[in-house]
Amino acid sequence: MQTSRKIAAEIVVSIAFILLVAYIADAGIARLNHGQGFIPLSAKDRGMIFGGVSIIFFFVSYGIGFNVKSRLLTVLLIVGGALMGTSVLVSSIIPDNSNLTSSTSNSTHQTISPQFVGIIVIGYIIMGLGILRSLRKK
Repeated sequence: MQTSRKIAAEIVVSIAFILLVAYIADAGIARLNHGQGFIPLSAKDRGMIFGGVSIIFFFVSYGIGFNVKSRLLTVLLIVGGALMGTSVLVSSIIPDNSNLTSSTSNSTHQTISPQFVGIIVIGYIIMGLGILRSLRKK
């Protein structure tokens, strides 16, 4: 029973990590390429599908792997959560050059939208779950 839960949790967390990395790579390319990434979806759809599913999969993998010893699960939770939170934080702080115009003077003041704050917090919660797994005695 433990080995099947371990394998299932590792597969789910690996899929979540792959989806997250694909989403971040596509968002980065879209940011540099005037909104066109390599995934043929709008930014909203990309975020809901790739970002949302990866968040759900991270939490599902934590639930499946609860009280199961797995170094891969722990590492991918920590790295995935940190990558999610930090990438959204950095992308929301750095101004998007495609939306800037030379006539606007208020573009120097940028605020982080509440949706981005929520994703940043969720990312660091996922990282915290991985850290909690690493600190627990098995």
